[in-house]
Amino acid sequence: MFNRRSRRLMERTMASGKDRISALPDDLLLHVMSFLLSRDAVRTCMLARRWSTLWKSVPALHIEDDLATDSNKFMDELLRLRDPAPLNVCDICDVCKASDTEDPENVCEVASNLIAPWLRYALLHEVRVLRVSAPAFPTDLVPISSHLKRIELCLMKFDDPLDLSSCQVLDVLEMTYCNIYESIFCQSLRHLNMKHGCFDNEIRFRISAPNLVSLKLAPESGLTPLLDSMPSLVTASVESSEEEFHHCFVFSHHVMKDAIGKKDFLLFWKACLLLQT
Repeated sequence: MFNRRSRRLMERTMASGKDRISALPDDLLLHVMSFLLSRDAVRTCMLARRWSTLWKSVPALHIEDDLATDSNKFMDELLRLRDPAPLNVCDICDVCKASDTEDPENVCEVASNLIAPWLRYALLHEVRVLRVSAPAFPTDLVPISSHLKRIELCLMKFDDPLDLSSCQVLDVLEMTYCNIYESIFCQSLRHLNMKHGCFDNEIRFRISAPNLVSLKLAPESGLTPLLDSMPSLVTASVESSEEEFHHCFVFSHHVMKDAIGKKDFLLFWKACLLLQT
């Protein structure tokens, strides 16, 4: 609640008709606008002359639309008119609800083709944080960046390898409700969190991230991935509703008993790695 002094100050400001927000420096306004959806950021151009071109330099892209119907023309124009300023964040969220009559493969292909140029734009403009919630990741996109530090992916299907080896400073990868049917590669990755999705039920694919420090796997189903050597690993955890997920390999009784009995779950993973060699 406002105290009396703050209320009187607000009343005087409103009575004077002064636009104190527009008097703020550009950097501060752009920071505030970077939390808006991109559509809303563009709409600020109608507020006053001071705002007419400010939206072009917002260091963030936030798209929350039905990608199949709403976003194509808007995004094309936004990226064409936007100033070539570096991006702190690119956040793409598909709010389309799945239909029983639509072919899932076609939905994935349409979404993949649609977001591919947007992701390329973000990577070219030095995006640092990339968040994507859509049916599929573009199969022909190989992310290359010396600025991208964090990737968050949601509700995506991966039928092709996810190769992030060319993201030289990538530190964090989070995958939520993703169906992962191929291997994952990243040299620089230090933190990997995969939850609520699924792995393949018949083939164990690879996770190759030699600099990983922390690993968390909490899928709903599927076989444990094969883990390449991770000499820097400090913490690791596995959670699953399916018992067979934990059967990383065929352990002898005493190895399983010793591994699971330790508070430090890393022994379990080290045993897995030894049996892979």
